[in-house]
Amino acid sequence: MAATASIPRRERLRAILYDAAGRDREVSLDAIDIDGLGKQQLLWVDNVGSGPVELPPQLQAALGSSDDSGPLEIFDQFYRFCIPTRDHPDGCVRFAVGQAWILTASRDSSRFLDEFVEADQGETLKGKMTPTAFMASLLMRNLDGFREEIAAVDVAIDKLDDAILRGREKRSPLAALAALRRRLADLRAVLKEQRSVIHGLVAPDFLAHVSAADRDFLIEANRLFERLEDDVARARETIIGSFDLYASRVAQDTNQLIKVLTIATVITGVIGAVAGVFGMNFDTPIAHSGFSGFLLVTGGMIAISCAIVAAAIWRRWV
Repeated sequence: MAATASIPRRERLRAILYDAAGRDREVSLDAIDIDGLGKQQLLWVDNVGSGPVELPPQLQAALGSSDDSGPLEIFDQFYRFCIPTRDHPDGCVRFAVGQAWILTASRDSSRFLDEFVEADQGETLKGKMTPTAFMASLLMRNLDGFREEIAAVDVAIDKLDDAILRGREKRSPLAALAALRRRLADLRAVLKEQRSVIHGLVAPDFLAHVSAADRDFLIEANRLFERLEDDVARARETIIGSFDLYASRVAQDTNQLIKVLTIATVITGVIGAVAGVFGMNFDTPIAHSGFSGFLLVTGGMIAISCAIVAAAIWRRWV
């Protein structure tokens, strides 16, 4: 396939003709007869930007205005819909699918569309695909991006759990857990906005308009979408589990600290009691024993303290 021309990412009109019997190439819309496309030819037009663009009448009618965004709409010669993506959580990518062409349009470029083009090496047989099958491939590429994002969240959670279990985190992981939680919430919100369109593509009234082979592709895209929803819910539960794990670790560390402070308090209390006894103003023989008496009392306090520590270690209190 011919290399894509260097065009600014925010303003671009890219038209690619997939020809299974010839060459895949980027073309000018002025040189293409859309109604005369062959059975092994498929035209994909990708419009990026917010400015006005000149499109053939068939494509312009299918694209509609920027306000024509939302659920799946079915017409005589085409159908269209609009879905938010990871790159456009506040906007959407509009799809219009005709008899031998597919049109995508968005205000800013979409990573999954660029990756779809960059994945082609040499000539392809995409010209044999129906526009609906091609659209399903684009949707699956979009959903693969969500799967990669969820996998990255899983890796981050595993590393965080390992740091919590080892007690090696340099700072509280609550901020990281909150960031992961927001990350999943954003993914979940985008998937929720896509649900009506994805489920609409496998509804009986829509499947009646496509071939049996295309139905399989749409059903597989719907299955992938449902698995993603399950994966997001599972990852969310995992984050909650990580928070519980951290709370348990903190409680255990607190218990250990309390045990150490209790042992230190006992030792200090014993030393204070012994010192208080020998500090009383009574004339006893040991009070006149001099340096040897001092060593005896001090050694006794040290021995008692060591005995308390040894007992705590033996009972695994510390």
